[in-house]
Amino acid sequence: MIFNYAMRPIFKTSIKVAILLGVLAYFIFALTTFNRPVQEPACKGLDIVVNDEKNTNFINENEIRELLVKKKLFPEGRAIADIDLAELESVLVASPYIDKALCYTTSDDRVMLQVTPRVPVLHVLNVAGEDFYIDNCGGTMPRGHHVIDLIVMTGHVQRTTAGPLYSPMACVISSDPYWRDQIQEIHVDVTGDLSLTPRVGQHVILLGDTSKIADKLERMRIFQTEGLDKAGWNKYKTISLKYDNQVIATRKQEP
Repeated sequence: MIFNYAMRPIFKTSIKVAILLGVLAYFIFALTTFNRPVQEPACKGLDIVVNDEKNTNFINENEIRELLVKKKLFPEGRAIADIDLAELESVLVASPYIDKALCYTTSDDRVMLQVTPRVPVLHVLNVAGEDFYIDNCGGTMPRGHHVIDLIVMTGHVQRTTAGPLYSPMACVISSDPYWRDQIQEIHVDVTGDLSLTPRVGQHVILLGDTSKIADKLERMRIFQTEGLDKAGWNKYKTISLKYDNQVIATRKQEP
């Protein structure tokens, strides 16, 4: 190959132009690449676990999904970075049927919700015509469309004080299979005294107040097994547990 020295300036110029074009192309590539917004991972799905150990069926997966959609917080398809987990928890526990909520993201870009429903222990139908539930933590719950088989409390029950006043007693009763099956109604009279209507027998159990409830029920249990089983379950009109260490039974009047 014969190299013409006269072509040297043209050759050098071509090399410089090629280098400049390469540098320019790199800068264009760098600007378009590094200024491109980073694609945030999106939520690929929502998993819901309802820890309903008491089988209350007060809240289910579909109702939770509907609640999040209504509040415009449904996470699926949204950027993970834009999902406020604390807000999700706050909205869930604001429901009158949810006690606790735990929200977190998983390694595969899904959102997990673990929900614990509130546990009703009494169904209240008071003289004011109100219909609601008392839960095991001393709160009240609207009845809504939910139906659950619970002991019914009737009479002069104030909704504002019913939870703290009667929840401890209801928890004692509901935790004891014997009394949970025995008692069908608790009535509160105008003075605040309570009486129990059992499922078996025609007597009424006068409880008085809610103090020493476990002791009162144990006295009644002994009286039933040692007294009523022998004398007959329909022999007495009232059985009072109001006074310490006593069971006072009033016979029915003979016709």
